[in-house]
Amino acid sequence: MNKQKPQQSHIQITVRFVEKQNGKKAVFDARKILTSLNHLTHDDRLIRRINALVLAQIAGYAQIDTATIRQLIISTLIQLDHPELAKRYDEYRPSATKKAQFQQLSFFNL
Repeated sequence: MNKQKPQQSHIQITVRFVEKQNGKKAVFDARKILTSLNHLTHDDRLIRRINALVLAQIAGYAQIDTATIRQLIISTLIQLDHPELAKRYDEYRPSATKKAQFQQLSFFNL
């Protein structure tokens, strides 16, 4: 049985910091992009492709904000002819606020 070797990225990433929506800076972690894509789909081939394209687009940045990363992922999904995934990704916003709201709602539903 043939099995594809994992594709290795030879892109030199220079992003060191990410500016979050609240204005705080955090160390850039490319694994977070993979994690968010894994919440979207379990198609490993598509995840690797989107991840490589997004990382290539941000490779030259020293600092980038989360909104720009999010928009790059959405536009890449659209360009790859996955508008339904782009819409789902746009609607997916994990945050402490949403978790608190969800917990509050579930508390009232008991």
